[in-house]
Amino acid sequence: MLTRLRNWLNNIPIADPINRQMGVLLQIILVGFIAVLLLAAGVNVFLAETTSLQTILINTSIFVLGLATLLFFLRRGYFYSITAIIISVFIFTQSYAILVTSLLEVQSTLTFYTLAILLAGLLINPRALWFVFTMSMGLIIFGVTQEQDPTLRLESVSVAGNFFLLNGLMSVFVSRFGVALRTSLHSSLQRENELRNEIATRKKIETHRETLIQELEANNAELEQFTYTVSHDLRSPLVTIKGFLGMLQKAIEENQQEKITDNIQRISNAADKMETMLAELLELSRIGRVLNTKVRVSIAEVTKEAIELLDAQIAEKNIQIKIADDLPTVFADYVRLREVMQNLIDNAIKYSSLHPNPMIEIGVKKLGEEEFIFVKDNGIGIAPQYQKKIFGLFEKLDASTEGTGIGLALVKRIVEWHGGKIWVESAGEGKGATFYFTILENS
Repeated sequence: MLTRLRNWLNNIPIADPINRQMGVLLQIILVGFIAVLLLAAGVNVFLAETTSLQTILINTSIFVLGLATLLFFLRRGYFYSITAIIISVFIFTQSYAILVTSLLEVQSTLTFYTLAILLAGLLINPRALWFVFTMSMGLIIFGVTQEQDPTLRLESVSVAGNFFLLNGLMSVFVSRFGVALRTSLHSSLQRENELRNEIATRKKIETHRETLIQELEANNAELEQFTYTVSHDLRSPLVTIKGFLGMLQKAIEENQQEKITDNIQRISNAADKMETMLAELLELSRIGRVLNTKVRVSIAEVTKEAIELLDAQIAEKNIQIKIADDLPTVFADYVRLREVMQNLIDNAIKYSSLHPNPMIEIGVKKLGEEEFIFVKDNGIGIAPQYQKKIFGLFEKLDASTEGTGIGLALVKRIVEWHGGKIWVESAGEGKGATFYFTILENS
């Protein structure tokens, strides 16, 4: 309950932090006045004998409504205006009483002037304090001059002197205290802001640290998988070379020229395959380390270039390609994004060429404000259990197809380096496949 009350009091739309704290103090004063009025009304209802209940309720309602109105506008941010109104009401009420009666008759209520001086000094500034003090003294002196009886005038002078002495000393104290209070509040708020900034910085550092730890764990896991995969798949060409070297030696000993030529060709093919695999692995390792400048990249433009590079394969296999007119423009590494499109189209060519009417469709799909670029084919399709596995190193759906099986792993690394994601959707074998990917603008 206290926390909710504190939050409610502090929730004032005042830009200056010091004035906001002063506004909280003024709120407490107004709420206090309302509570006192309601308490006094309750006491009067039970104890007053001459005043009617209706009169008590009407008077209390008027004052409470006035104070509630001030509180309402104060909570809308009108700090200086409400403070000035309250001070003006105190001065006007006290001055009116002096003018219509006499100074001696209202001397017990001169505390209204004192309250006005206090509010001006604490909530506004020392200049406002001395202005209110001077005005109050002027009105009191005017009240003294209005007294016709010499004896009563002497008593009025005594009242004015006491007010001047007590409120003058109080004004000196309050003017200095008000400055010290504002200075102290400023220092306190400045320190509070520094602590908040420090906490925010520490949280940011901690979040960054956690992110780095997660990335390190992911990289370690990827490195373990990479090491295992590379050691396993690179061994295959070596085994081939070693095996055919033995066969080559035997063919040489037997002087079988045809077998010698065949074995040499197989050894050369295995060496070429290993060279290709090593080159692609090197390219995979360079992503994220060797950076090109990011620019505005038209997906349509990089798609056109990728198709030109694959033109011979497309023409040979008579593949129809449809490209959407609304392909977006993104902020990315041009060369890397071309590699993404080239690998995805090349992959679609390989696995759709067996269809009697092979077709590849390149377009964009919008879900809300997010855009997904896709490459769709009508090829052999991908069973659900392989739809994540194909993005791994050296993974191929059909071992008889060309390539090393690194292409999709390369695509995945490039897309994720751009802060995006990639996945495949397929209804199953023989139903074609659609690869979706996104590129984050702020990656």
